[in-house]
Amino acid sequence: MSYGATSFAILATASAAALTGLALFAPGNAVAQSKSVTIVLVEEPDALDNCSTNRSAVGRVLKQNINETLTELDVKDGSIKPRLATSWERINDTTWRFKLRPGVFFTDGAPLNAENVSKSIARTMDKNLDCQIRIKTFGDIPLTGVAVDELTLDIKSDKPEPILPTRMTVVSLDSPNLPHQNKMVTTIGTGPYVLDYYKPGVEIGLKRNEKYWGKAPVVESAKYVWRKESAVMASMVAVGEADLAPAIGKQDATDPAMDRSYISTETNYVRIESQVPPLDDRRVRLALNYAVDREAMRGSIIPKDAIPASHMVIPSVAGWNPEVGKKVYPYDVAKAKQLLAEAKAAGVPVDKHIDIFGRTNLWPNATETMEALLTMWQAIGLNVSLRMLDVSQWTELNVHPNKGKSATAEEAKIANRDPILLGHMHDNNLGDPVFSMYNKYSCKNQSSTHCNPDLDVLIAKATALSGPERVKTWQEVMKIVHEDMVADVFLYHLVYYARVGKRINFAPTSATNSEIPLEQITFK
Repeated sequence: MSYGATSFAILATASAAALTGLALFAPGNAVAQSKSVTIVLVEEPDALDNCSTNRSAVGRVLKQNINETLTELDVKDGSIKPRLATSWERINDTTWRFKLRPGVFFTDGAPLNAENVSKSIARTMDKNLDCQIRIKTFGDIPLTGVAVDELTLDIKSDKPEPILPTRMTVVSLDSPNLPHQNKMVTTIGTGPYVLDYYKPGVEIGLKRNEKYWGKAPVVESAKYVWRKESAVMASMVAVGEADLAPAIGKQDATDPAMDRSYISTETNYVRIESQVPPLDDRRVRLALNYAVDREAMRGSIIPKDAIPASHMVIPSVAGWNPEVGKKVYPYDVAKAKQLLAEAKAAGVPVDKHIDIFGRTNLWPNATETMEALLTMWQAIGLNVSLRMLDVSQWTELNVHPNKGKSATAEEAKIANRDPILLGHMHDNNLGDPVFSMYNKYSCKNQSSTHCNPDLDVLIAKATALSGPERVKTWQEVMKIVHEDMVADVFLYHLVYYARVGKRINFAPTSATNSEIPLEQITFK
């Protein structure tokens, strides 16, 4: 059979079309033809409640996607920019006035106005709810919203609040029609996306809010799945099963074409129950620190670029103390054993069993890190055991250690409470220690296991100050926590690695571990 030129051209065109059709239906390419993305996370959110968007597991899905804030941090220069508020001014020491963006509605039709924003703030401040935003960001500084007119809101505090616009970058707003008296499993916001579906234990789907007040994002829908193994997450992106894995282990960041390192604002550490024997003895807490070989872990299970820590906050946060920064506790087994011996001779029950709890995938190689610490503390003679928990079990230990207890250190030593070491990680991406020190170290804070009344006075003083005096006072706080109290075992200021799929544009930043605004993703 022979073909003329015209017939050959027709066959060639038909063949090309057939091949294109096959490509469209091939598993690795079907997603590439859509404007949907798949993001693989290390853990499932334990709730879809806007009250907890300052926790990474929740914030990576909800924050600025479904639930928006009045103000927003610009990670490029640390400035505060408008989001749902267009402007703000300080009226007096305890009052800030915010102008709200006009023409904005929650996706259930409720208007964004001063009254409804006040209701959302009231829920955040409700002490009957364990709202993580309140506990972590505001502590004992309650806020009250007062509607001046439809789009003018005064936010009042009972103490001077010089950086309230910065604080408001973490307060995610929700619809007034939701049941505010309870913790919720879903949320309604003003953001560029709405919740499409939630299959607990399987995946979460978001779809674009077609009535969004701002510029329509390019991504039309997003699917979130979770995998515990870093290698699995990296592989999913490599083969096109997922588009983004925001936190993979250094050992799996092997493809320069897809893998991006980014500076994290996270500090990982071990929280000490310092009011419970034998951990209430400073010598025991010192021994825990001297027993840790930070350099041995760095470059193996911890990225080489991570910085050994002596602070809860990273060096770029105003109030980080350069003198304390030089005093990371060195690895000294002999010193650790000597301190334990001295404590035992003084009657401290150093042989008492101590539980160590870690959280699976809290940071890449978290399990391996906690196992290494277990071995190091056993080597100095401590009676310790380790258990790794999922996020919900870990959160119970994190939130409630002092709930219902007296604020005084002496009365808080409850006989039936066991000594606990809790593997932990803290994110301060807002540039001021106020977001760290009260909730970690105040006597009254619900997630603090420490109590030093003199430190409380200093924290309150720093919170009310501004300028150089604020920085200087925070530096005093850092010194007391690390050297005088030896409150916790600081480990590292972390560096993270993300794997970004070949069909999308996304640049991870210091905020990526806490939030992943889908509006920042475009397609190649």
